[in-house]
Amino acid sequence: MSGDRISLGIPLLDKLLPRGLPRRSLVLFAGEGGAGKSLIVQLIAGSMLRRGEKVVYVCLDDDPESIVESMESRGIDARSYAGEGRLVFVDGYGARYGLESEDYVADRLSSLDTHAAVATIQRLVDANGLRNSGLVVIDSLNPFFLRYEPTVVYDFVNVLRVSLAKRRGVLTVATLHTPSQLYAEIAAILEHMVDVFAVVRYHSEALEAGVAVREILVKKAKGVPISQGWTSFVITDEGLVEARVRVKTEG
Repeated sequence: MSGDRISLGIPLLDKLLPRGLPRRSLVLFAGEGGAGKSLIVQLIAGSMLRRGEKVVYVCLDDDPESIVESMESRGIDARSYAGEGRLVFVDGYGARYGLESEDYVADRLSSLDTHAAVATIQRLVDANGLRNSGLVVIDSLNPFFLRYEPTVVYDFVNVLRVSLAKRRGVLTVATLHTPSQLYAEIAAILEHMVDVFAVVRYHSEALEAGVAVREILVKKAKGVPISQGWTSFVITDEGLVEARVRVKTEG
């Protein structure tokens, strides 16, 4: 694969992005809570770490130790990577509530200040030599939207895109939960601001039958071809596995 493009290293996603995606991309996974967005970004982080690249992981929805445990349950040796300084955590969850962070945490965000968050991420990216390499994960954007007017967070996303993905050449991946119509509208606006936009949701017919099948759709990927249409998948110990869903019709 050419140097300016990168594969995500996950068979399901690589099928949807058959020629990879430009490294200088800001990627957003949006959709229902529990549909698998956080797991997807953890798997992407694991793929990058295995290929020798560094990851700056900004935890805003959960504490770093929970992220480590989740990654390790998927076969990613996250604790070792963190100990080696290759998986660099920013605790923006427990730190906001006065909780102590684990020894391997590189920095803390004790408040949801967009300027402080950008400065912290940029400093860690530069200190770890992430230029045209590596990954930054923001999981998720929701706490910022709960605190600020949407326009403030849109500016935050634009700054991340310009300063990390474009200027430094660092692949940047964020998540957004869309539990209401308001957040669906926010996601629709962000779709036009990011380089790659994917939606993750539960398969409604399968869910009604009591089967937790998810679906993913890559709606947009600047500069590269994408596989059209929704793709169903299940989450197993092996990660994301494509699934075939038969929908019963009347008559």
